[in-house]
Amino acid sequence: MASIREKVVNDEYNRAYALINNDDMHIRFKEIKEFVNNDENLTKEEKVAVIKRFDNDYDYFKVIKNDGVKRDCENCKGKCLATLYCEVCVRKYLQSKFSTWTSGNEIIDSLIQKCQKESLIPYMIVEWIPYDRLKNIKFSVKGGYSEVYTAEWEDGCYKEWDLEEKKLKRSGTSKVALKRLETIENDNKTWLEEALYISNKWGSIVQCYGLTKNPSDDKFMLVMNYTDTDLRRYLQENRNQITLKTKIKIIFEIVKALTRVHEENSVHKNLHSGNVLYLESKNDWYISDVGFYGPADKPSNSVYGNLCYMAPEVIYNSEYSFKSDIYSVAILIWEVLSEQAPFFDHKNDQDLALNIVNGTRPKILPGTPSIFKELMEECWDANPEKRPEVHTLWEKVEDINKSIHENNDSWKDIYLNQEMPPKKNSKKSKLK
Repeated sequence: MASIREKVVNDEYNRAYALINNDDMHIRFKEIKEFVNNDENLTKEEKVAVIKRFDNDYDYFKVIKNDGVKRDCENCKGKCLATLYCEVCVRKYLQSKFSTWTSGNEIIDSLIQKCQKESLIPYMIVEWIPYDRLKNIKFSVKGGYSEVYTAEWEDGCYKEWDLEEKKLKRSGTSKVALKRLETIENDNKTWLEEALYISNKWGSIVQCYGLTKNPSDDKFMLVMNYTDTDLRRYLQENRNQITLKTKIKIIFEIVKALTRVHEENSVHKNLHSGNVLYLESKNDWYISDVGFYGPADKPSNSVYGNLCYMAPEVIYNSEYSFKSDIYSVAILIWEVLSEQAPFFDHKNDQDLALNIVNGTRPKILPGTPSIFKELMEECWDANPEKRPEVHTLWEKVEDINKSIHENNDSWKDIYLNQEMPPKKNSKKSKLK
């Protein structure tokens, strides 16, 4: 069997999504398959690999959006939307296992059971993970309000539904990240439930596989997808080597992820480059800490987070909103384009806070494409009402991303001091 070029497969996957636009999801996936099959640069095996990813995506979106013709499951005889599995069978299987595990905490047990009863996708399931199934646990970093560790999860997450054996199959030993939680009480259960729900619904959010408990201190921990680095370190380690094409992909992924958060009527509240994470094997970017900002017992009107990314109204009036997230995205766009930490030359937080409230913003570098200059200035406007909604921002970034793939050769070696290639006329599309 011929070897599959993983980078080629990933590039084709991203290119097909960017170029094939249709408001009808079902027609779009059909056209995407035709597009991939007609690409003469791919081997037969590579076409199969790309199409398999799209088949998984098609099932995913049918179930997530509850959109499509339901079929009769040959196993449970129920009605289901997915083709590669039956979402009804998955939920019944999980519920049949409720008596085989417990966290020892009623709040946690009920939360995990609720998540499992509402599970949509075999590879996005929240579960209780016994601590003794985690090996080689090592301290990684202490964030502002929690400690993070790495570990090897011997079982690995659920991966797919086995149609023959009628059960969920696991991925096998996987590297994971562990995030320590200080308290789990009824009064702060809501943010945990929200975070688990969002991270296990949308692929652009760092996935939380479930919870475990460290017996040495009785502290619960989130078990999360391991990623290789964060945006701040990535920019530092690759300084002056990142093309504008790559930077646009990063911005594209950040805005896409935030769109998902806002679609769930949630505000992130703590977007910064330490919460934008990179997985090298997939060349994908994710946002993390959705709902997990600040200490768990924080008052609702308190301000926590990274000052450099805070909107003026958050600094002086603790007003978190969808528009304060948009402000944070503007700072992230500046950071990606400049490859520098925002306000790196400001030493005093009190002075910086006052300056931000009075209108100080990072200095846009000479040579920044005008479309990004205008985008940043619009998104970090002092008046929240003048900042765009996330879907408006998404449409603009999607157009830019599409132009990359339409002008692939033109983009190859462009760096920050050059303008974008001319944009072709293109039809708007909905977020995939």
